[in-house]
Amino acid sequence: MADIPGLIAGLTICPDVVTPVADKQMLHRAIANLVGIPLAQRRTGNNSLWMAFDQMGVLSFLGDLITLREDNIMYLQIRPTRTVPHPVPIPIMWKCKTVIIVATYHHYAPLKNVSLDMRFFPVKLFDHFRISLYHHDEKIIPWQVELPSQVNAKASFLKSIKPNSKEYKIFQDDKSWLPFRESTETTIMSHNLVAMILPPYEIDPNMGEFVTDPITDKLIPYEPDDPRLDEIQRTWFFKVPVDVCQTLVAKKIMNQNRDTMDTRKVWYELCTHYQNSMSSKMLSQQLLQYAHTAQLVNSGHRGTNQASISNFAKIIRQYQALQTDENKLSDQMCVDFLNNSMRGTTHLEGVLDTYCTARKAAGIPDHSTLLLKNMLKGLSRQLNHTTRLSDKAVIVVDEALIST
Repeated sequence: MADIPGLIAGLTICPDVVTPVADKQMLHRAIANLVGIPLAQRRTGNNSLWMAFDQMGVLSFLGDLITLREDNIMYLQIRPTRTVPHPVPIPIMWKCKTVIIVATYHHYAPLKNVSLDMRFFPVKLFDHFRISLYHHDEKIIPWQVELPSQVNAKASFLKSIKPNSKEYKIFQDDKSWLPFRESTETTIMSHNLVAMILPPYEIDPNMGEFVTDPITDKLIPYEPDDPRLDEIQRTWFFKVPVDVCQTLVAKKIMNQNRDTMDTRKVWYELCTHYQNSMSSKMLSQQLLQYAHTAQLVNSGHRGTNQASISNFAKIIRQYQALQTDENKLSDQMCVDFLNNSMRGTTHLEGVLDTYCTARKAAGIPDHSTLLLKNMLKGLSRQLNHTTRLSDKAVIVVDEALIST
């Protein structure tokens, strides 16, 4: 019995560049090995299938054969010529096997996510597909094309999304910038309009900076995949910030971009201004001061301990959201702030220290990126143990942690 998983794992993939000679060899070898027509009959020029391919211009595998539909192959016939006035009909099994070759390629190529080199395709794997997997009544779907069920599901979902400008939060003053930004981004995602607030210029993936055209010395504008759809979406979405942005600076930005309706540039300018505004800087200072000095034992907090922990996690998240990447708090600093806030609270202050000591004794190193999550999880477990919190309350604490 053939080792099918091993055969699939050993499939040969095409090189980055497939030469015309290699592509032609793929067709020759596939017909010889999988259909069973000796290559010598290709050379003699008297084989009916090869004669029909020549008349149709099918000279290669990737370039020609897999572009044919099933009916193109099944209705294949030889046109009479002077040299062959009464051509022999093409055997039906040759046509069927040729169709199955195309189906085989489109079935196994997605498993490798790359084009297969059919010169070396195993006959045993072809026979397995032909006998056990292939259904002659199913349409062959090219491997780089979504299945009809996938397309229909996506189209149905997108059709069900009905953007409504009334769902966007009003931006009334500078102090409300952060909740406005977060609410707007969430609503945009739910409306499937994320492309409307992408950076307005191309970004270097390595440097993370805008790309400048070396000839004009200007920033290269963002190019949408579908310009016509993008124009329709921009025309609709531009009305959203016009309606909801009520601050003086925001209105000025809208007026400056009214002619182009470039929503990406509008959002970029709004973020650039308000992330660095005096209100945002003052809010950042207040959030940082709270994170640095707050202690549960001295706070006079009258709610539950888990509410206090969740609020602390929220403060950290809001501070980080107002900072550029280089100014954000490190993971270790967030851990230190949270650890400090628990000092003096008997059943909570030793959670992180105990955790780290146990991990160190076991020889398991901890990265700072995990400490904050692990501390909050430890706090939630400790709260659950001492106050018998419900599972839902513990989940709330864990989710507050994840949001940071």
